[in-house]
Amino acid sequence: MEHDLPSGHRRERQTEQIPYSGQVILSKSGTLSVQAMNPDAAAEPTPCMANGYEAYYGPVEIDQAKKTFAITVCSSLVRNLIGQRLERNFEVTEDQLVITPTNAPEGWRVTYERRRPLQGLRGS
Repeated sequence: MEHDLPSGHRRERQTEQIPYSGQVILSKSGTLSVQAMNPDAAAEPTPCMANGYEAYYGPVEIDQAKKTFAITVCSSLVRNLIGQRLERNFEVTEDQLVITPTNAPEGWRVTYERRRPLQGLRGS
């Protein structure tokens, strides 16, 4: 997982890569769950992250035509997110999912790599 965030307070936006680890899970029942960890536990908090960790889930609506999804947060590590509707752009290519904010000035981008199911487990 790669996560690019704005760097500095210049007019030109520069990004820095942060080697996050994490996962996005989209269930067949229409629930999305996100967990992501910045290796720097002392990282500055963000609206979605505390102590370098981001975790939330809730029902999701996907608009394939617009390539967007919206999640209504039911539970979150950052409790201020509960009840909020978060809209995101997405792009799926081969084994990657790229998510960006629908509000471009937020200035971040995250890339997830698809994991293949383990062989021999039920349901795989």
